[in-house]
Amino acid sequence: MPNQLLFLNDLKLNLKGDVLTDEASLGLYATDASVYQIKPVAILLPKDETDVITAIRIAGSHRVSILPRGGGTSLAGQTVGHSMVLDFSKYMNNILEVNPEERWARVQPGLVRDELNAALEPLGLHFAPDPATSSRANVGGMIGNNSSGTKSILYGKTVDHVLELKVVLADGALLHLKEESPEGYQIKEEQPDREGEIYRQFKKIIRSNEAEILDCFPKVMRRVQGYNLDEFAGQEHWNLSQLICGSEGTLATILNAKINLEPLPRFKAVCVVHFAELLNAIRAVTAMLPFRPAAIEILDHSIVELSRKNLTTQRHCHFIEGDPAAIQIVEFYGETAEEALKRPRQMIAQLKALGLGYAFPLFPQGPKYEDVWVIRKKGLGLMLGMKGDKKPLPFIEDAGIPTDVLPEYIRRVLEICKKHQTQAAMYAHASVGVIHVRPILDLRQAADIERFKHIADETFELVKEYGGSWSGEHGDGLVRSFYLRRYFGDQVYEALRQVKLLFDPQARMNPGKIIDAPPIDQNLRYGAAYRDQPVETVFQFREDGSFENAVHMCSGVGECRKMLGGTMCPSFKATRDEEHATRGRANALRLAMSGQLSTAGLSDKRLIETLDLCLSCKACKSECPSNVDMAKLKSEVWQKKFDTHGIPWRDRFIRDSAKVASRFSGPLAPFVNSIQNAPFFRSLLDKAVGIARNRMLPAYTSEPFYQWFERNRPSPTATARRVVLFADTYLNYHEPNIGIAATRLLQACGYEVLLA
Repeated sequence: MPNQLLFLNDLKLNLKGDVLTDEASLGLYATDASVYQIKPVAILLPKDETDVITAIRIAGSHRVSILPRGGGTSLAGQTVGHSMVLDFSKYMNNILEVNPEERWARVQPGLVRDELNAALEPLGLHFAPDPATSSRANVGGMIGNNSSGTKSILYGKTVDHVLELKVVLADGALLHLKEESPEGYQIKEEQPDREGEIYRQFKKIIRSNEAEILDCFPKVMRRVQGYNLDEFAGQEHWNLSQLICGSEGTLATILNAKINLEPLPRFKAVCVVHFAELLNAIRAVTAMLPFRPAAIEILDHSIVELSRKNLTTQRHCHFIEGDPAAIQIVEFYGETAEEALKRPRQMIAQLKALGLGYAFPLFPQGPKYEDVWVIRKKGLGLMLGMKGDKKPLPFIEDAGIPTDVLPEYIRRVLEICKKHQTQAAMYAHASVGVIHVRPILDLRQAADIERFKHIADETFELVKEYGGSWSGEHGDGLVRSFYLRRYFGDQVYEALRQVKLLFDPQARMNPGKIIDAPPIDQNLRYGAAYRDQPVETVFQFREDGSFENAVHMCSGVGECRKMLGGTMCPSFKATRDEEHATRGRANALRLAMSGQLSTAGLSDKRLIETLDLCLSCKACKSECPSNVDMAKLKSEVWQKKFDTHGIPWRDRFIRDSAKVASRFSGPLAPFVNSIQNAPFFRSLLDKAVGIARNRMLPAYTSEPFYQWFERNRPSPTATARRVVLFADTYLNYHEPNIGIAATRLLQACGYEVLLA
């Protein structure tokens, strides 16, 4: 790239936000949740709108392309490219304004959907689109992708909820896009500036291709392929923000968005319909729809079984009866609790009369209801965490098919997979004909790359035959854009190109997506040439097969980036930096062991820095849907580091803290406590072992917990149930009050307490 050093220097000199240019950071942003990998030019975490506009103008002067990025959970490769990546999630994540009376909010693009809804809940409102990644999906990314989710049969897509957008173009021009009446649109056309040109030329593109647009675009609700030209053809009131929805960052960069809010449903219920045959589960959809459900979500046998075995989800699987080939999760809303249960009961009676389904557990809103949705939300990660070299891959999974032909379509897709000697897993939105079928392949094998291409080609023709959409919600990206000319034909495809060049004449906004895309087998994260350097380990990794396989369990779905609920990942919650999420660390390990980070392998300095902030809390082991155990992986790297360089003094100090605590607690505690937190001693520790001087060390107790326990242990009784209490270093020597309170509570409940 011409003048790359000058470009990076300009960014660092002129911006307030973070500019990342090191190999490790570039590598972490080279992937998302898709099968693709492209190293970016630089990463910018802008502080505010001025940063964004300045960065885009600097990029323009150096002829660098621009890629706005949300949570990095895209399944089609929209958020990878050799560009300047704009990550809004760290700083530009605020709610700017809420109007509960008119039911709208104005937000920054990096705001996470679930964080927005948590703030709106006291007002009885929510932002309705609900992708499975809602705990980390940025609103800006949802707009760029035109996301929908489980309730789209009721709430539609993101495009149906965007009222206004403030955007900046690749040339630095600012636009405020909102609904315009025919008269208002004409006023815009008469402006002699860049905005006026866009309004004039866009109208010409639509009017000159109107009949073809109406003819070529699919007639299903779930359609996000190309640009939303069908939102304008045949319409009088135009809102150009609807064009930005689903444009995948190829037209403009969003600075803020005014979005529509919906009232929260008052009462909910969910019915889980069990089926002995997969195709019967799909046939049942047309029998369910007349009862006006809010969602119909299918999970096939493979996901049900993975849920039963997974550490994160197995405790939620109580509602699964027998060994179903598939289950349909059917949700209903109502103004009263009885109303929410009435229609599912009617549906159950109808399904029984038709001989569809064998079990129909029904739950009103409550803990069991929530358990059902935990399984659905975790479905994607569970699939991608499948053990072994082959994984269920996203490339044909996003087709939107008319529900009346959906069973036949699924039957024929499975035949295509069988023809190419592979199986598939499936889940998702049966209510709207979007069942995510994922063939199970290993793209490190040349034969599977060929299967990847052939299955995509044959499924694409099947989608066209049934009048479906090639992209139902996950977007075009790198995996489906290549097919758009074949889908739309030359005239409509050229209309798409004209729209792209109208907004972005130099093609600098996320190039290679929607228009002029490369073939689907280029830029693969894994390819036939991919190799991991062998790693000798202390642990056996029997469950995963190897250290390398344990690293590859990370699928990129990014649940470790959630800010609400759970523990994972505490370092990301503190920093909001990608490298300090479990996903970032897994990617750093993958890059290191494949030689893409440096020649140092697992001894790479930046890898060590990335792992250093991991607390080894093991929250990822229990909360990550793929059960990535970063603490275990880090232990292997640390073992190699210590074998090579010895154990640092700080680590020795912490390692021996239990021995020290046993000596300093008791009568010496008051004296030691006064010394260790004195300024001179903290300064000494900072210099000697690297413990920050502003860190107060934990105080020692005058009476260790085990001594108190021996003094206060009651005589055992024959009838008391026993509980073993594990007293660790902190409980014994630093915080005995916790152990004392726990012991008294358990004894009051009739238990005999034993110390481990």
